[in-house]
Amino acid sequence: MKTSTLLILAACLTNAVGAEARQQAGTIAGTVRVPNGRASNAVVYLVSGRDYDVALQVEHPVIDQVSLRFSPSVIVVLPGTAVEFRNSDPVFHNVFSPGRSGEKFDLGRYPRNDSRSHTFKADGAHVILCHIHPEMVAYVVVAPTPYFAIVDGTGRFRIDDVPPGRYTIRVWHRRVRPFEEELVVRDGKHLHLNLVLTR
Repeated sequence: MKTSTLLILAACLTNAVGAEARQQAGTIAGTVRVPNGRASNAVVYLVSGRDYDVALQVEHPVIDQVSLRFSPSVIVVLPGTAVEFRNSDPVFHNVFSPGRSGEKFDLGRYPRNDSRSHTFKADGAHVILCHIHPEMVAYVVVAPTPYFAIVDGTGRFRIDDVPPGRYTIRVWHRRVRPFEEELVVRDGKHLHLNLVLTR
C-alpha cells in the first residue's frame, strides 16, 4: 500500500515538472510613440501578481557624471537596488532627488573620482538632479519586475524570456502620461505591440 502511494505521488510530481518544463517563454516587442517627439528612453515593463527574485538583477547599476551630464540618463532597477553615482568630471557635483516618488535624498557635494550610492525602494520614476548644475537630470525607474526594456532611439523595445501568463504592461516616459494595458503572453509566442502615448 505504501509502495503504491509513493509510486502515484512520484508520477504526479513527474507530470507536474514535465508540464512546467514544456512551457516556453514568450517575447514582447514593438514600438512606442509619443506626440511630437521620439520615445527614446521610455521604459516598458510587465507586472503581475507573482513574486520575483531580486537576485535576477545581478549587475551593479552605475550613473556617471561626465561632461556635466548624467550618463546614462535613464536606468531601470528592481526595488532594493543600490545605484552608484560616480563623478568623472574635474568639478564638484551634487546628487539629490526631491522625493516626488516618495524617496527624498541628498548625497551632498563630492569631487572627481569619488562616488556615492543610494538604495531605491519605492516603485516609480525618481528624478535625479544636481544642486550645482541645474541643467543635469536623470531618472531611476524602480519597477517591481525583471521584465523590462528601455526604448531605443528608433522607438523600439524588446522583452525576452517572459513566462506565459496575464500581465499589465506599463510604459513610462518623462514627457507624457503613463500608459497601462492588460495583455496575455502565450506559451512560446511572440507578441508585437505598437503603443501610442498621449500628453
